Amino acid sequence: MCGICGIYDRVHPEVDAAIVARMRDIMITRGPDDAGLHTAPHIGLGHRRLSIIDVSPAGHQPMRNEDGTVWITFNGEIYNFHGLRDELAGKGHVFRSSTDTEVLVHGYEQWGTEALLKKLNGMYAFAIWDSEKQELALARDRLGVKPLFYMEKDGKVYFSSDIKSICLAYERDLTLDFRAIDDFLHSYCIPQERSIFGAIRKVLPAHYVVFGKNGADANEYWHLRQAPKLIMSENECLEELEKRLLSAVQRRLISDVPIGAFLSGGVDSSLVVALMAITSGPRVKTFSMGVREESYNELKYARMVAEKYSTEHHEFIVEPDAFGILPELIWAYGEPFADASQIPTYYVSKMTRGYVTVALTGDGGDESFCGYGSAVAYHYASRYRKYVPDFLRNSLMPAIAGGLVSIAGRRGAAGKIRTLTEYGKRSFRDSLGIGGIFGPRLRDRLYTPCFRRELTGYDPVDIFEKYLGDSDGVDEVDKSLYIGMKTALPNDYLTKVDVATMMNSLEARSPYLDYELMEFAARLPSNIKMRHGRRKFLLKKFAARFVPPPAIYRKKWGFGIPIVFWLRQHAMKDLLNGVLLSERAARRGYFNTECLRALITEHLTGKADHAYRLWTLLCLELWHLMFIDKVISKSDKLS
Repeated sequence: MCGICGIYDRVHPEVDAAIVARMRDIMITRGPDDAGLHTAPHIGLGHRRLSIIDVSPAGHQPMRNEDGTVWITFNGEIYNFHGLRDELAGKGHVFRSSTDTEVLVHGYEQWGTEALLKKLNGMYAFAIWDSEKQELALARDRLGVKPLFYMEKDGKVYFSSDIKSICLAYERDLTLDFRAIDDFLHSYCIPQERSIFGAIRKVLPAHYVVFGKNGADANEYWHLRQAPKLIMSENECLEELEKRLLSAVQRRLISDVPIGAFLSGGVDSSLVVALMAITSGPRVKTFSMGVREESYNELKYARMVAEKYSTEHHEFIVEPDAFGILPELIWAYGEPFADASQIPTYYVSKMTRGYVTVALTGDGGDESFCGYGSAVAYHYASRYRKYVPDFLRNSLMPAIAGGLVSIAGRRGAAGKIRTLTEYGKRSFRDSLGIGGIFGPRLRDRLYTPCFRRELTGYDPVDIFEKYLGDSDGVDEVDKSLYIGMKTALPNDYLTKVDVATMMNSLEARSPYLDYELMEFAARLPSNIKMRHGRRKFLLKKFAARFVPPPAIYRKKWGFGIPIVFWLRQHAMKDLLNGVLLSERAARRGYFNTECLRALITEHLTGKADHAYRLWTLLCLELWHLMFIDKVISKSDKLS
């Protein structure tokens, strides 16, 4: 893993090397092993290196071709680079290093940008400068594992792995995008090409953008197809799954530095560890995180897997005072981000980096194999809409469900009935906004009239509708999985892991994000992946060959912390009131102060659970204090 950055100046030939160096060095944790810089007429490229493949000086970046007409700055890993190297050598290309980076340089020369990208199996973000064409190409991997921001301003193109680099280089205030704040309050994160700043964009997953003298051209080079469906028996599916997942694990074991694995105790990471132990020679190093609250603690399941495969196992307990790391996290993410599992992910990454430089993870298993509750909800909602008459579905059943929940709460049968009526009341399209942190009614109460006017005509659900139109899924489960892969996966889950690991100079690799495995899983019928509402049916059946049953057949917890209880501690009262209800926060004009006060009071007194809403609001205001007002820093302590 590395950090990349640069400036392409269409107008002026001189690019300030000192500015590019500052952009580069703000990302030192992404690449503590080496730093590189290349400037030439109209271009400046910067690189911070975390050495993984060919750790010798031959891997120094930015890297060029033989005559210096093509330069690259690259972040990521290309897992199939050995085969591509052999193919290119057979065509006459000469290599000076053993790196995957040099394969990209010669691959670009041989095939061009799009054809090269279609050949790659890996995670990556890179910039290629072609001095003869006077073109800069920015490219990002298929799933969006590695970040890449860019901005076009005043005839210049700025790009970086870290949004802070661009802000630092531009040296002037940037206008906030209020739609991004609305997105954030719905989804914990800011989706797809949008960023917190209106002028800064993200290269979309599976896209590349070419900048030349006359403008920019964005292209998609890969699209996940969900149809036509594969016609296979269950046993044939299991055999193919084994072949593809095992291959994905083996590809990710290529490294010139030590490798370990995150082990949460869930089926995804447990299966990865099992396959690592079976295929790799050295004893596998595993790393787990837990909390003292037993209802949130998965350590006992992780230990089962660690004991079965005799791994070198390490554990870390996250305490409530872990909130002290929040200013450092706010700084690292660079734009508002509020998935609370960022805290345990940071700590398990920090512990892991003390032993290894690369860690395999279980990310992506839920998206491909129906691991989320929403997949179950859509499975039953489609049948509910098909068989229950409109007058029952749209009025009587929701009323009954609401009454049951008011008596018994959302747990148990009452909650399941309520979920069914919410997802199944109208159409699939109408259900896309369900699950937002702040729903439309609450956002309407929370937002001031002035802020609502800024958002006139905008709805955070628009992005979900866009990807609904792009999906060729054959049922609602397919379509919901596709939307998740395009929204929550790259912008929440993968962003969380990328930033948390890069804060600790650790590389994370996930076999489930292997695009060939994902293409196979996408074309499996949903009733093969999920049987009678049982999530991950196929994956769990395969995992049962390797993983202790208690780690497979249990309630899904997720990688979280008991934020509901931690935010009710006495010390948090002053923090929430002091940050969210401050005069400075009120002057922003976003939120109704009385609504904020009610949310805080209801949560602290136990009348309602607003933990994730308050956490989201807290992260947003702290971001403003750090990046807009500049009155707090990453080294400050919250009190």
